[in-house]
Amino acid sequence: MATASTLLGTLTVLALLAASGPCAADDDDRMAEAWTDALGDQEPVLTELQFAKLNNLAFQAAVTKVCEGYALDGEKFAAALSEATSPAPEGMSAEDAEAWKTAVVMRFGTTYGLLLAEGNDDDDDFCASAKDLKDDGEVPNVWR
Repeated sequence: MATASTLLGTLTVLALLAASGPCAADDDDRMAEAWTDALGDQEPVLTELQFAKLNNLAFQAAVTKVCEGYALDGEKFAAALSEATSPAPEGMSAEDAEAWKTAVVMRFGTTYGLLLAEGNDDDDDFCASAKDLKDDGEVPNVWR
């Protein structure tokens, strides 16, 4: 199982991707602003480790759309998504539990969408990061 530091390291790579390339130009900082707007004041619906796992899954899903030679393994992805979001907060009403699930799915979708944009903006660096992740035996991947 991946350690929190390994997953946080993966997030650091993703953050560096977000800050590099054309997105850093004065006339094109919209991606950096989008990351800040989307995630800057997120509600603590998950723990830090759960967010790291969710971000890792969003990255891996985006890689399958941007980089050649990658495909999701549906069973591995579903199991990893379940693990990343477990345990759910205790003591919620049925209505609150549904709201929590919705918040988690929206957070995943937002991150996935931003990573698709990042990857398509600089696919060489993005796909190189995917290769590094795939070669890292400590970080589980959900690719076939």
